[in-house]
Amino acid sequence: MDRRLPPLKSLEGFEAAARLGSFAAAAEELSFSQSAISHQVRVLEEALDQPLFRRIYRQVVLTDAGKDFYRTVRQVLRTLREGVDRLAPYHKPNSVILYCDHTFAECWLMPRFSELVAEVPSADVWLDSRGGEVDLDLTEVDILVTANEPEEEDELGELLLSLDYRPFAAPALAASIAGELTPQDAMASRLLHLEGKIGWAAWFDLKERATREAWLTAGPTFADARSLLLAAGQGLGIALAPVQFAQPMIDAGALLPIGARRWREATRYRMIVNHDPADAAYVLPVRDWLRQRSRRP
Repeated sequence: MDRRLPPLKSLEGFEAAARLGSFAAAAEELSFSQSAISHQVRVLEEALDQPLFRRIYRQVVLTDAGKDFYRTVRQVLRTLREGVDRLAPYHKPNSVILYCDHTFAECWLMPRFSELVAEVPSADVWLDSRGGEVDLDLTEVDILVTANEPEEEDELGELLLSLDYRPFAAPALAASIAGELTPQDAMASRLLHLEGKIGWAAWFDLKERATREAWLTAGPTFADARSLLLAAGQGLGIALAPVQFAQPMIDAGALLPIGARRWREATRYRMIVNHDPADAAYVLPVRDWLRQRSRRP
């Protein structure tokens, strides 16, 4: 049955009363009168044709229908508040919205973020690293940094960064392995795994044996490179990880590479600039900084 939405003004009072279990407490939190909260709830119940509270002395208790509706209203208001909060940077004309995945932000951008702030002082970067698919026609993004595999045909934007993979371990473990990492070395240690196509079976060119060789799959698996590298830095095992993402931990002495072999350009990040021409004075310096910084170690 098609049903019209209930009065949206009443949702905030209902949510507060449901969460606090009291009309009086809800009125105090929202700076309303108790009668105003009571009126909002009554209007809402009439619109829904459903009692949402049971009144017990000075308290109110949600009905089963009220509990169900409370979950919906709580999520709706949370989403709405987050949307309102996200509007704040739009008041700043020099905001540059940079969208990338969490791994790129944590492993590459954030260790260099102070350089960006110092070298491009005219722009205030608004970093969104939630990842996921982005529709450039619908999403407010000035610069999008997105990962793709080398074999994927993707001509959008420009190549920003190609990731080379190699084995890394904490200094004590890395020093115990002479030369290139061998299957025998790996079997004597613990392998750490990263979700995705870049794995130890491919590194050792043992794809056909991966399901039969227990040592190729044994050990912890991580969904992101940052967690993988931190585990390796704690001495938990050997990680096959991007050199460019490991560099800050190498510089800090927490990780050392094993051997000289690299799996070159295993993953590529492309940069797509999607800005309003009026914002070029702020967006283009950030684009240029990303372009230039990606060419340095």
